[in-house]
Amino acid sequence: MRQLRIVYRSFGVRREVIRQVPQKWEELTPDQFLLVSRFYLQEMDESSFLKGFYSLPSGVGFDSYYIYRLSELLEFISDCRVRMDRFILPCVARLKAPGDRLKGMCFEHFMHVDTAFNRYARDGKDASLDTFVSMLYLKDNEYIVLPAGGKNGLFSRQKPLILQKRLSEVAKIDRHVKYAIFLNYVFVKRWLSKAFPFLFPLNDEPEKNDKKPTAPSVNWLDIFDAFVGDDVAVMEKYQAMPVATAFRLLNKRIRDAQKQKK
Repeated sequence: MRQLRIVYRSFGVRREVIRQVPQKWEELTPDQFLLVSRFYLQEMDESSFLKGFYSLPSGVGFDSYYIYRLSELLEFISDCRVRMDRFILPCVARLKAPGDRLKGMCFEHFMHVDTAFNRYARDGKDASLDTFVSMLYLKDNEYIVLPAGGKNGLFSRQKPLILQKRLSEVAKIDRHVKYAIFLNYVFVKRWLSKAFPFLFPLNDEPEKNDKKPTAPSVNWLDIFDAFVGDDVAVMEKYQAMPVATAFRLLNKRIRDAQKQKK
């Protein structure tokens, strides 16, 4: 963070405002992150974005020089080649994100989420974005895949996700909020590419001037066929594993297989 001091006059009275300015994506507040998402989607102009981002009083003069200097402090938001192991928006419409480093997700849940993410990354359709968000952000004690040791029943605290019902709820969430979740997931996938480089390979710098959101894409059917096989017991064991455990095992198996080919 850096400190910004703006001095201005309002009705002839000298005033000043002091703001803490983020220097990287990780330092953004949830409100600032949502403003960035709106700006990315061109839902607001640069002047409105900066006024909102810095929470500037209405009396602050806002000429082209101010816009230039304030924009200069936020140059980092133009580069999406960032790694992050957490979600900036922990809760949206009573739905909760996974914990830091995807804590709380089992491997099969992640595969469903990642498949939906890849679909939206390909087609850019609002329906695909809704499906992705519906699978990623869940209510307390809600699941897509029953966790290992979990119990399902009429009186169980754990309830399965009813996707069609959730889709109708997520469709009402503002698009810039859902896009922010997508963008954050890109950052998480890029973190995974560093933590588990053989499972999530990423050509990190294909173009020096290409700063658009890009993330490694994994074909989970191919991974399962090659490294898990058709053994149902082994398959179910992997599916119920915490994601970090499954990633470590698969990353090692892929690394070892590549070494044997050399």
